[in-house]
Amino acid sequence: MFDKLKKILIPDKNNSEEVDEGQITGMREPDIDSERLERVSRLTPREYQLYLLLLEGYSLRECADRLNVKYPTANTHMTSMYKKLEIKTRAELIIKYRDIRNH
Repeated sequence: MFDKLKKILIPDKNNSEEVDEGQITGMREPDIDSERLERVSRLTPREYQLYLLLLEGYSLRECADRLNVKYPTANTHMTSMYKKLEIKTRAELIIKYRDIRNH
C-alpha cells in the first residue's frame, strides 16, 4: 500500500504507470461538500432563515427581531440547527458553512 500511496504523492517521471486514487481503499476523503449540503438540507425553513442571518453576521438578538420571534425561540432554533450541522460555535458555523447558502 505504501508504494501505491508514494506513487500518488511523489509521481515517478520515469514510470508511466498511473495509479487511480480509487485503487487505494480507505484513503479517499469523504466528499465534505456533499456532507455539509446534506446537513443543511435537514434544517427546517425557520432554522435555515436563522442560518442565513447568522452567516451574514447578525447577532442572535438581531436575528430574533428580523424573524419576528422572541429571543428564546431564536435560541431554540439555533441550538437545534447547531446539532443538525454538528457544530458548537458561531465561529465554526462561519468557517464550515459560509460557502453553503443555497440548498
